Amino acid sequence: MDNHGKQEKDLRETIMKNEINHTLPPKTDLPVGREGFAMVTTLMMVLVLAVLAVGVVWMAASEKKTSFAEQVHISSVFSADAGGEAGINFVRLSPTPPRIVVFSDSTVRSQADTEIVNSQSYGYECKYVRKTPRPGWGVNYLNYNYRIDSTGKAASNGQSDVQLVVTRLYREGY
Repeated sequence: MDNHGKQEKDLRETIMKNEINHTLPPKTDLPVGREGFAMVTTLMMVLVLAVLAVGVVWMAASEKKTSFAEQVHISSVFSADAGGEAGINFVRLSPTPPRIVVFSDSTVRSQADTEIVNSQSYGYECKYVRKTPRPGWGVNYLNYNYRIDSTGKAASNGQSDVQLVVTRLYREGY
């Protein structure tokens, strides 16, 4: 074998060794400035999810406050309604027209706060409005009209007012 053949054989052996132990050279065909793209994208996604989480927590807290305020309002309306019913019962159960006790505003009865349950209470004022004849009943039968102003309270700051007009038929002069 001549020198040229020996060099060719050595070259083939070197190429074979290099192919077996071959490692890829670093890629240089990537665009410039894209090395941290995955990290930036991940951080942006975490930021978006954090903003969404804060929004959900804020909405839940707001909903809790709103539902509590609604519960207090409903309780105070029911308390005021109970006071109105107490005023109606006062007029209904009076055998004769109730007498005026405060002439400046025609109040016939004023009941201060009455505790219902827990923090619920009511109070009412019953005021004489007028008396009118009832058609078809004769001159001795008169309708007495009363206005009932009721205030219901619930919790520390819930308050509702109810105003009713009550008419009761009484016989006068018997």
